[in-house]
Amino acid sequence: MKQYIGVLTFWAISLLSPIVVQSQTLNPSYLSEMPAPARILAEIKGKDAQDTGERQMGALQALRKIVDDMAFGLEKRELVYSPEKSTPDETRIKNAYWQAYTDLWHKVKDTYGRQYAGDYDHNPDLLNELLSKFFSENFRALYFKSNQNAAAAYQAFHDKIYNPPSHNSSSNQPLTGGGGPGSRAEFRRCVESGRRLRRCFVEIMGTGFEQTFGVNPNGVIPAGLRMNGDYASAAGLRIIFEPDAVSMVCRGLRDPRPYTVEVTETQALVKIQSGSGPVVFSLRSDGKLFGSGPIKVIGQVVAGSHTEQTMGVTTQQTTRTKELTPLEASNYPDAQRNGQVYTVQESASELVYGPTGTQTVTNYETKTADCNAGLMSLIGTSPLPNEIVHQGGINPLGVLTALGTGLAEMIKGGNAEQAATEMLRPGTDKPLPPGLRMNGGYSAPTGFGLNFHPESVTMGCSEAEQALEYSVQRIGNKTMIVIRDNAKPISFQLMPDGSIVGEGSVQVNSRMITGTTEDINNPFIFAPRVARCEVGRLVTSGSAPNTSAPMSTTSSTPIGRDATATTTTPAANAGQRATSTGSNTLTVSSGPGVASLLARKPLVVLKDSAENLLAQAGLSAQGSSSRVSAWAHACLARDQLCQQGGNALGSNSVAKTGFDANGKATFTNVPSTGTFYLLAETAREHHLIWNVRVDLKPGANSVKLDESNTTPIDR
Repeated sequence: MKQYIGVLTFWAISLLSPIVVQSQTLNPSYLSEMPAPARILAEIKGKDAQDTGERQMGALQALRKIVDDMAFGLEKRELVYSPEKSTPDETRIKNAYWQAYTDLWHKVKDTYGRQYAGDYDHNPDLLNELLSKFFSENFRALYFKSNQNAAAAYQAFHDKIYNPPSHNSSSNQPLTGGGGPGSRAEFRRCVESGRRLRRCFVEIMGTGFEQTFGVNPNGVIPAGLRMNGDYASAAGLRIIFEPDAVSMVCRGLRDPRPYTVEVTETQALVKIQSGSGPVVFSLRSDGKLFGSGPIKVIGQVVAGSHTEQTMGVTTQQTTRTKELTPLEASNYPDAQRNGQVYTVQESASELVYGPTGTQTVTNYETKTADCNAGLMSLIGTSPLPNEIVHQGGINPLGVLTALGTGLAEMIKGGNAEQAATEMLRPGTDKPLPPGLRMNGGYSAPTGFGLNFHPESVTMGCSEAEQALEYSVQRIGNKTMIVIRDNAKPISFQLMPDGSIVGEGSVQVNSRMITGTTEDINNPFIFAPRVARCEVGRLVTSGSAPNTSAPMSTTSSTPIGRDATATTTTPAANAGQRATSTGSNTLTVSSGPGVASLLARKPLVVLKDSAENLLAQAGLSAQGSSSRVSAWAHACLARDQLCQQGGNALGSNSVAKTGFDANGKATFTNVPSTGTFYLLAETAREHHLIWNVRVDLKPGANSVKLDESNTTPIDR
């Protein structure tokens, strides 16, 4: 804690002072009502000392979010992912809240031995207390207006993607539109490839949502081999595979978990992550799964209900007294004279945030059940279309799209039964083949690429993209990918190092949108687009369609302590890098205190330590500090050294992936052994950074990230 003394002393003084000077005009002006951190620490209380500290941390986070929300809702300025759009006053106020939060976080952790997990960060009751205790009626009305404007901005974003041009065109010129992920141009490319509008809607809306709000509701699907199908054993165990997770069901309990698929020369193994160790099933040649021993399934069951008060905005009618001049009073028949002053009673309405009623909330409790594995037979495909299911749960974007397709079916004259069928089992949607599937984007230096989706694979060559059905087959000791082209099936081999190899050249028979029609079933006019590319060797470029965002070059990424990976095979020389003759894997897990913080965050593998790479880029350290710490401060100050260091790290990355919802990440079929470095970080609200050395050896490797191997940053 000694390294924080100087900073804490400085901020202790600032906490005793108000954030704003009332006599000066702030930008924006409504910031003058933002309370000083000292008021939060003095007036926000909990049921005990520890709960008080946690509620105060939640309040400080809520105040930072109020600044962000109002900037976006009132002025369309996104501050979280574009901090350069902040005014100096917004930056100063948010930094004061953040420093108070940081100091309080360490105090609670050191005093009670428990890390604050964000329990109060989005608590509506706490927000209501803040709004009623610290802000005026005018401020609250402005805040509610900003929320309405933010919702309207999101609707405009939705309309931009989904509403096609209103004009009809029969020209042969393609409909162009700029933009990257989530843009109209990406949606156009998806449609031109031949994929269904429904799938394009869900995926492009997800990437667009991520660009706007920083979160992709569709989640991150690991690249490489996946599984599909619904399997059941005679003992009552059921396993339902989805692209990003698998649900184990036993005696009514459902337990969604991440999984990996590994292929050896003799068999395919499905490994389901579990607390006591992976649950392993082998995929037999007859399409059945086989596992042994009892399996513990942990799930939740309904345990009654309770009533909760609901909060929201209501309109209340009030009466106010308005003073009039004698000249104005002549226009008001009901004006009353009081000496030299005239008054009149006027009715007014105002928005009030408070109780709106009650709602019944279902209670759940956690239970466990044991089922024996044994032989698992295929009983069908996933019960729901895979764009609706996400991590064993429900994808809200997929549900909205399904509802839209059902509504469209009824608009066209269909009945309720036909609408339900279109939502859950569209007539144009073939059931996915059970067994092995693929996911991720793969590309070759020749310009040829493969992008695997749950239902198809998109072949790409230049601007031509064509989506086709495919299958993954085990032929002898080889894993083959067969694409069903109408002219002739195209075969590729999935290699032990995770790359895909093909021979000769491939013609991609694509199309381009040249106009629109009034036909709701066929809204676009197409013209052919054909290209041919040599195949060669393709390597993965990440998950598809929902790639984890790359490590931001505007955030600090300091160096951490070394951690040696554990392996199940004899050690190799960690000082040398050599091509592995077997199939190597690397699993990165998170400790209990940081798993939720690393969920959905990117993970990068570097060729060398970030400290060394930044030194090569010309960054220098101050005193006993590190170069990475200097780079972190440069990023916070938006100095050009931030971009300089980011470029050095980006050019020396060898692989990228993302943590799943449980804070785990897996690299399958790692092509090399030797020494590498794992680079990961959490959000700045609770900023932790790892730059961990890992010595990869042949076989299965594992590394755990926790607070013991984080990188210290000079605060």
